[in-house]
Amino acid sequence: MDRSRTTRTLPARAAAAALLLAAPLLMTATPADAIVGPAASDAGYAFTARIDIGDHVRACSGALVDPRWVVTAASCFVDDPAAGTTPAPGKPAQKTTVTVGRTALADTGGLVTEVTEVVPYQGRDLVMARLAQPATGIATVPLATTAPAAGETLTAAGFGRTGSEWSPLALHTGTFKVDSAEDGQMAVTGQNGAAVCAGDAGGPLVREKDGKLELVAVNSRSWQGGCWGTDPSETRTGAVSTRVDDSAAQQWMKETRERLRQVVHTADVNGDGLSDLVIQGVDDGNITVRTAKAKVTVEPGRPTFRFNDGVHWSAGWSNFTGQPGKGRLYFADINGDGKADMIVHGTDGDISVRLNKGTYFDGGTHWSAGWANFLGQEGKGRLYFADINGDAKADMIVHGTDGDISVRLNKGTYFDGGTHWSAGWANFLGQEGKGRLYFADINGDAKADMIVHGTDGDISVRLNKGTYFDGGTHWSAGWANFLGHPKGSLYFADVTGDGRADLWVQSTDGRIATRENTGTYFKIVDGDDWI
Repeated sequence: MDRSRTTRTLPARAAAAALLLAAPLLMTATPADAIVGPAASDAGYAFTARIDIGDHVRACSGALVDPRWVVTAASCFVDDPAAGTTPAPGKPAQKTTVTVGRTALADTGGLVTEVTEVVPYQGRDLVMARLAQPATGIATVPLATTAPAAGETLTAAGFGRTGSEWSPLALHTGTFKVDSAEDGQMAVTGQNGAAVCAGDAGGPLVREKDGKLELVAVNSRSWQGGCWGTDPSETRTGAVSTRVDDSAAQQWMKETRERLRQVVHTADVNGDGLSDLVIQGVDDGNITVRTAKAKVTVEPGRPTFRFNDGVHWSAGWSNFTGQPGKGRLYFADINGDGKADMIVHGTDGDISVRLNKGTYFDGGTHWSAGWANFLGQEGKGRLYFADINGDAKADMIVHGTDGDISVRLNKGTYFDGGTHWSAGWANFLGQEGKGRLYFADINGDAKADMIVHGTDGDISVRLNKGTYFDGGTHWSAGWANFLGHPKGSLYFADVTGDGRADLWVQSTDGRIATRENTGTYFKIVDGDDWI
């Protein structure tokens, strides 16, 4: 348990439980595996997940709330849950495996997959864990929208210890009465000997409503009375749980799912000289545009940048998100009217252009073919679209797996045969373990330069010299953790309207901050936005 997460307003009994049970709920050197209660044979609890962290370091439980997301206790992901620290967002420090869709670990079916990133809720023992593979075919548990009331009876589930087993292989459930609920926490007491045990942290507490289960809270801390391996004299079955029924928690969960299910593009869509956000939904395939607001000053010396609310522009692009087996979209001004168009790159290798019509993209025309091996995925090359020759129309830049960079100029209805510009970039294709290249106008001469992002985190700029890129100069450092999902991401686009691309930094929590182009480096400015 976590001393720092005790509520200040819960009854003294619950507060005492939180204080005295910091370490034992989760931590032991070997797997601490279920609720003192009956085994759950009901397939209706298949949303309950077992979470194994590290090499037999720790075991927790969780609840599947989305095919890609499990909600569980944040304290599962820190070295010392009693210390009250919050895990860093991003990839877990230790390999974490989730088993979901089984009420017994010996069963077949369901899903066993890794956690690729965690997103903690600041101030609560709560975290969202993203799964490497979606749990398709497994029913998720909906969130409760009614607050728990004192005296109400709920059911807790988990894969933790029982009264007689150190590491049971089956999910167990128990009945708990609500003592009080406020400030994002809930105090409960196990009924008929039920208790929350080691390994149950993060497991669901549910109520039945209209014949269906809904998630009210997740397990956090308890007295563990009656759990295997605890002091036989300990008989208290009280526990403290973290609520998810309130609007604050549910808004956080919604934003987490939506932010990290999006592909973000930066491009000037409305032609005002400021780059906008073009947000592509991974699941629904919708294209939403959030236009940039002019720079404002919150207080002297502190410029800030904001985006307007999103406006729907297009739909049906869930198969063009750049993931393995899918096509890819790009956004750049193809016809020279100052507004970014949509470039569609299919898995068949065809390139088509859909022109920007002010509030939507048109039906498109074919421009090129033969690019199936340039979708940016493992083992493939990559394409970029930017104005290389300064005629205000985006050209196609081809980055082969051999490391060569060539430019195919925009001829109005097609791209020409191309010319060689640079070589030696095989380790900068943006795939796992490799650096990344970007193309944007850094010096304001209307021609795109090459920005080099190394795995060491250094950013350098190679200026466009008309037929090649120069040897480059160093601009920034410390970006090793921003080479792409599940890490943060970098973008280069003009947000100030001075004709020079600035650095946009997207962190793993979905927040974007801007670093302004000064001519030789990117300057930290105040201002960020949720996307």
